[in-house]
Amino acid sequence: MKEKNIRLTIAYNGNMFSGWQRQKNEDSIQEAIEKALKKIIGENIKVIGCGRTDSKVHAISYTANFQTTSHLAPEQIEKALNSLLPTDIHIKKTEVASSEFHSRYSAKKKTYRYLIICGQKSPFLQNFAYYIRDTLNIDYMKKATEHFLGEHDFSAFQAAGSNILNSKRKIYRIVVREEKFTIDSELKIISIEITANGFLYKMARNIVGTLIYVGLGKLSVKKVAGLIASRDRRQAPPTAPPEGLYLKKVVY
Repeated sequence: MKEKNIRLTIAYNGNMFSGWQRQKNEDSIQEAIEKALKKIIGENIKVIGCGRTDSKVHAISYTANFQTTSHLAPEQIEKALNSLLPTDIHIKKTEVASSEFHSRYSAKKKTYRYLIICGQKSPFLQNFAYYIRDTLNIDYMKKATEHFLGEHDFSAFQAAGSNILNSKRKIYRIVVREEKFTIDSELKIISIEITANGFLYKMARNIVGTLIYVGLGKLSVKKVAGLIASRDRRQAPPTAPPEGLYLKKVVY
């Protein structure tokens, strides 16, 4: 039987997982889906993800694909997966893609979203947003985002442990804004959305960490351009924690 290329759109709560990628002695999103597919299809399936997400990072719309000779329709696979997967993982959409489609290499843009709570903690957002006791100056943060736009060498925002040789990426858009939380409208939530043609290892969280330092007054807006130009990770502020980060969208 001819192989089909199946595309998945996935949402997941990353708190209980070591990230997307399969790892020894750790629970991962990839492994959970592959094990479920083994039960459904009876094949040893390798699911290809659109990129690496770290431990405790979440996804609103993560894209993956796999090859199979199964006669099952996409709707049947989706229903079966959602019945077997832990409730922290949900398959939003299953469809047949072209044979050329590759969830990682076919991607044109990705958008990451980061949530910050300022001033008051919330039991509803524990492990889903980063709590900061102090107030952030959003105007300063918005001004700082302008330095990141366009194509740059983002070595200063790449964490150790990556073997990628080309550290140039293009950022199309960064939006910083206040939002309302429907469960508790008194909470002050700040969201940061970054859209780029790709991201280095922990690049999104490192950019957020820098914007937080700007918002706290620990780093001036003027120094951000020099920080990018330095290509020196040691000069950049600390990495923002993973629980506030979501992969929001992948554009193909």
